[in-house]
Amino acid sequence: MLADPTRRRILDLLAERGPLNVTGLSAEFPNLVPSGISKHLMGLRSAGLVQASRDGRQQIYSLEAAAMNAALAPWLRKYDRFWHHALEQVRHLAEDEAEEGRTTGTACTLARGGSDQPTQQ
Repeated sequence: MLADPTRRRILDLLAERGPLNVTGLSAEFPNLVPSGISKHLMGLRSAGLVQASRDGRQQIYSLEAAAMNAALAPWLRKYDRFWHHALEQVRHLAEDEAEEGRTTGTACTLARGGSDQPTQQ
């Protein structure tokens, strides 16, 4: 389902812009006719990743957040070991700064890959 780049882009657009109709989505895919977009949306709806609501004669599509979480969480969990340590380190630094009443930005510096060691001049 998510292997198709058009479907991933549709999900990206709905995440970035919020609910859209087929016309709004079609503007981003000049090489696809609206019926092609509708076909992709039907697949995303059947997978439970997108929901539709009526606004007059138009269908308005939006992300189904719970389904996105349920679909992606098991896959993302496989990669947890790669960022778990770094996130724990940032959390501990932020807690330490909060306890000490400091706002030096150390946790933010580390989160961007910097060092918490003072620089020598």
